[in-house]
Amino acid sequence: MGKIIFHGSGFGDFFVCFKALFAIKQLYPQHQLIAYHSGIEPAFIQKVGFIDKLISQNDKNLTQIRALEPDIFISAQRSGKFFKELERLNFKKIIVQPHFISITRRAFTTPLPYFRGKMYMADINLKLVRAIDAKHYDANIAQVDFAKMKDFLPKDESLTKPFFESIKFAYKKVIGINAFSNNKEGIGFNFFPKHWLSLAYELALAYPEFLFVVLNFQKNAVQFRADELKNLRVFVNNDSIASLASLSSRLDYLISIDTGNVHLCNVLQVPNFVFVDRVARYRFGGGGGNTFAPKFGWQKEYAKTLKIFTQKAKERLEILAQTP
Repeated sequence: MGKIIFHGSGFGDFFVCFKALFAIKQLYPQHQLIAYHSGIEPAFIQKVGFIDKLISQNDKNLTQIRALEPDIFISAQRSGKFFKELERLNFKKIIVQPHFISITRRAFTTPLPYFRGKMYMADINLKLVRAIDAKHYDANIAQVDFAKMKDFLPKDESLTKPFFESIKFAYKKVIGINAFSNNKEGIGFNFFPKHWLSLAYELALAYPEFLFVVLNFQKNAVQFRADELKNLRVFVNNDSIASLASLSSRLDYLISIDTGNVHLCNVLQVPNFVFVDRVARYRFGGGGGNTFAPKFGWQKEYAKTLKIFTQKAKERLEILAQTP
């Protein structure tokens, strides 16, 4: 049995890589699939049915990976410095994204250069899977049922079940509102939490037949209360990703800042509308229709940008209201 190691990064990147990981296990079931990731709860990954082993990237010493003697090492990361580090380890086969170093060095296998802006990152990562064996991939990829990916996500109902049992009216759809992203807040790209809550109130008033759920977590310094409307509630998660997966699987739609839960919802096939910066928008590529990327310097027109985003969110919910 051979070994395939797939290297990603943090919480959101794991779910962006989920499609590629699933495809690898479907196309090469006799190989041991090892996830090499950071920022993701080990107990969660270990319960994903098609991943055989997890190695935490918190220990960045790649020489320990070399001791496993993998047949194939795949990395979704794209960094010249990292590629030089990989090259020194002399893996049997290294598959990485196109880059000047990966294209010009014999140590690497890489897909042909492509226009990244046309593809969602999860589909871009499939190009890495194809690079294992293009003929085998082309002959068999159509048989991989990606709709089944969501069935492999561990779920924990301990918080979700009592939450929904507490809702006392017959709602037609469940809409998630997520205001928080450590990454986006770190670069100053987000609406203020109070304005996300105002947006939630406005949408809840406009669509009383929908249940709106504002997502939060216990360790967050900002906590919401939304007791005035029967169709607006706050769900406070613990540290469990399985609990977040459980809640997210109940959603019919997610309105969110760009964060890992968006990519989790994509695995769960939950449609979403995302407030995203233009630099990062390429990750959504062909799915760009579900994003709103304001122009650079939008903070100077903050109120106008918030109004436009709110209106576009309403337009999407109006379409949802017309579906069974």
